Amino acid sequence: MKIGIVVATKKELDPFIQVFGTPAFCTYNRRGYNIMGWTTGHKKTISLIVSGVGEIAAAASTQHLIDCYEVDGIINYGVAGGLHQNYSAGQLGIVESLIHTDFDITLSGEHVIGEYPHHVGPFISPIKSFIPDEITKDLPKFVCASADKFVGGGEPKQRLRREFGADICEMEAAGVLFTCNRNVVPVTLVKAVSDGVDEDSDAFDCNLYRAALSCVKVIETFVHSN
Repeated sequence: MKIGIVVATKKELDPFIQVFGTPAFCTYNRRGYNIMGWTTGHKKTISLIVSGVGEIAAAASTQHLIDCYEVDGIINYGVAGGLHQNYSAGQLGIVESLIHTDFDITLSGEHVIGEYPHHVGPFISPIKSFIPDEITKDLPKFVCASADKFVGGGEPKQRLRREFGADICEMEAAGVLFTCNRNVVPVTLVKAVSDGVDEDSDAFDCNLYRAALSCVKVIETFVHSN
């Protein structure tokens, strides 16, 4: 099995290297992609790409893994802002559906925020999950608000919760999910809260490593499964 992994930043990558060790190869290719690879003892190979921050970078990196590494599925892991009072720093979950809150063609009078033409409603879900349900069944299922904006604590986060019913917010999931669905490639989005609804960038920085590590532990379980 060929596993493709998309992670936004080196800080979120560091826990992965702690768990899986030094990559078998690491290349910064002429197309500008930073790619690392591992071979496991479970007939699985891992190709990981550090995409950079944001939806466009994440979408381009996901397509590169699909086209050039012919992966069987994609995992996007990383940290997210918490929008639900019950989800404090460290809370781990799987994105069940998301809304791309940057997408707005409401002036047409035919759509709501996040709703794409020829799609019913603003929420998008994976066509097929990559990590089996038996591995993630005990984790909460998140509704994610995804956009190219770091959301500060307090009212900005409360508004996302109020308007969209979202549990978390972050900046890459929509790009990864849309790309995978367009290519009919299974995808799982593993996210952990780094800063709660009333917390800001200080909490994000403080909790980032621990939150990212909890995501990596889920991936480790999947890689070592039969």
